[in-house]
Amino acid sequence: MQSQRMSEPKAKDRRLKERNPEQGLSAFFFGCLQTHVFRPLVFVVVVSVAAMSVDGPAQIVGPEVMKVSERFVCQCGCSEQLSVCAMLNCGSATPLRSEIAELLKQGKTEKEITSIFVGKYGKVILAAPTTQGFDLTAWTMPFVMFVLGLALIYYLIRLWSRPRAVSAMGSGSTAEVPQDYQQRIESELKDLDL
Repeated sequence: MQSQRMSEPKAKDRRLKERNPEQGLSAFFFGCLQTHVFRPLVFVVVVSVAAMSVDGPAQIVGPEVMKVSERFVCQCGCSEQLSVCAMLNCGSATPLRSEIAELLKQGKTEKEITSIFVGKYGKVILAAPTTQGFDLTAWTMPFVMFVLGLALIYYLIRLWSRPRAVSAMGSGSTAEVPQDYQQRIESELKDLDL
């Protein structure tokens, strides 16, 4: 009985390999779906479609909410702007966007909403640093470092392009060489010319 069960899948595989070309392409794909190779794939597709329908539709927010939420960073850890956090039903973005929508319905302006959020969550919620106080260094330092880098490059080019002073050791004349050495050099040079 057990050997009969073992031979059934092999028989199906054999039928797929020996299929008649006249049966058409649809018969081939239908046969592939019945094999053990494609069953897990079909299972994964069915489960993922079912999971997406369980979560429900994504939150739809108006353009005013999206404009205001560009000023803030999502707090779920994705480090995206609140307006573009792509997590479906994000535990941070969804309530924050709802809160922005509520504040806009109350007639609050962007600056008022920003000050409310900074008071509630701190400066970490801001997508960009403010232009006041110590935060101003975050805006100015890139330009300062760029100018300092250009100055360093200019200094190095000037330093490397100057002619270098010759040391005192190599600038001497032949008179500084002792007479004994000079004669010895000349005699060895004459012997070399032979």
